[in-house]
Formats: sequence, structure tokens, C-alpha cells
Amino acid sequence: MPAVKDRERQIYLEDGQSRIVVRRSSTHPVEYAITLITRHDGRDHAVRTFDNAHDVEEHHEHRYIGSEKQPPSIVRRSVNDAMKRAEEALLAHWRAYVDEWKQTIR
Repeated sequence: MPAVKDRERQIYLEDGQSRIVVRRSSTHPVEYAITLITRHDGRDHAVRTFDNAHDVEEHHEHRYIGSEKQPPSIVRRSVNDAMKRAEEALLAHWRAYVDEWKQTIR
């Protein structure tokens, strides 16, 4: 039976429209999803998602074109390392990711 992502925290970003949502299970093996979300035209939209939906050591990075989730880039590493790197990447590049996403909806 898959783990339940029962822990969540949100990081609100400077533009007042975007946030990072970190969801993870509190039991092992840890399952997680870390998603950059932005508000546009009155609705929330996923911009970028990092997760380990298929295997605890297989980590995906998905970008979105409009509302369409794109095939992931995949790396193998420990859960803690992958989650740390994902959060660092989103915090460092969220503006560029949101700008890139906005280009796909025009």
C-alpha cells in the first residue's frame, strides 16, 4: 500500500501569486511531491513538480506547458537529497520557471 502524503507546508513567494507546496508522507518509505504553483487569471496552475511517485529512489522533475504535465527528467538519489535539491532549485529559480510557464499560455 502506498504511503499517504499526510504532511504539508507552503512557502509563499515574493510576488504574492506564487507558492511552493511541499507534501510528503510521515512514514517510510517517504513519498513526496513538491510543486511550484502560480495564480493566473483567478486560478491556481502547477508550473513545476518534483516527486518520487514511482519508486522511493527515482525522482522526477516535471515542467508544465499550460496545464499539460510534460515527461519528466529522472535522477536516482536518496529521498532527503532529492527533496533538498528540489526545494533549493525552486527557491532559486521560481521566477524564471513562472516566466517560462507564462510564455506557454500565450
